[in-house]
Amino acid sequence: MGKKVIVVTLLSLFIIPLISSVGVANSYWDDNPLKLAPGESATISLRLQNEEKEQITMMTSINSQIASLAGGNEYDVPPDRVSVPVYIDVEIPKDVEIGTEYIILVSFKQVSSKEGGMLQLSQGITGKVPVEIVGEEESELYGTSEEVNPLLYLILGVIVLGIIFFIIKRKTPSKK
Repeated sequence: MGKKVIVVTLLSLFIIPLISSVGVANSYWDDNPLKLAPGESATISLRLQNEEKEQITMMTSINSQIASLAGGNEYDVPPDRVSVPVYIDVEIPKDVEIGTEYIILVSFKQVSSKEGGMLQLSQGITGKVPVEIVGEEESELYGTSEEVNPLLYLILGVIVLGIIFFIIKRKTPSKK
């Protein structure tokens, strides 16, 4: 019994340095998918986090019919939980039916250091982004159009007229 405890303890001590703390933060999951309408496109991000004491390099690949990496495919992730964004362009075809669901899989694999020394095991993690095709009014982009509301022009016009009136009133001498 005592030998088993010693062996398990020693194995645990040897395995601890191999454990890496790299994660992918994601704003979308099965119960909270990215909702886009047919013909829409968006750029989303996943965030790489590193709890190691040294910077690591992650190689990225994507498996999707509707998405592509917006930047390169290699990311240097500094230590101490700093988030490094990985941008993904998502483009929904115009002819897709409402209710269609897609899964974007983004794989990350740690690149071993090129320096000599100890054998280093690389780890891989995958980020999953579910996408649901919805009607235009249910889309996350609904109401984010770049058109300016005419009411805004009216309010700005009133403010400008008020400033002009104030300046003219101030410059004209008051009659007593």
